[in-house]
Amino acid sequence: MSLKLFILILVLITPFVGLVLTWFVEYKKLDELESYFSENECVQRNKRFWGRNQPIDKTMRLSVIIGFFTLPKVHVRRGDVTEQELDSVPRGLRCWVTWPFYFGAIWLLACCIGFVWQKW
Repeated sequence: MSLKLFILILVLITPFVGLVLTWFVEYKKLDELESYFSENECVQRNKRFWGRNQPIDKTMRLSVIIGFFTLPKVHVRRGDVTEQELDSVPRGLRCWVTWPFYFGAIWLLACCIGFVWQKW
């Protein structure tokens, strides 16, 4: 198997792995995750707006919490969340939330680098 074929297979399979991880978090971990933010106005407002439990609703509810964990200082400074709320979430659950996001970001960065590299 050549390197180009391996990279092509990797680029085609990686988004599906990230998508499956995200769906798992949305359907199995979201309610537990939101329980740690039961007093947070930003999460509760978002939950009321996107409360129909459709796939898009779960994605939008999860995206707010992912934002809290990926840019915590920004959200603490804006008053969206407190340090105590972020620290109350167990490390394992925090990893389940952030890993699919970082996985997708790395895949996107790799695709952009590959595109630029192919054009040279």
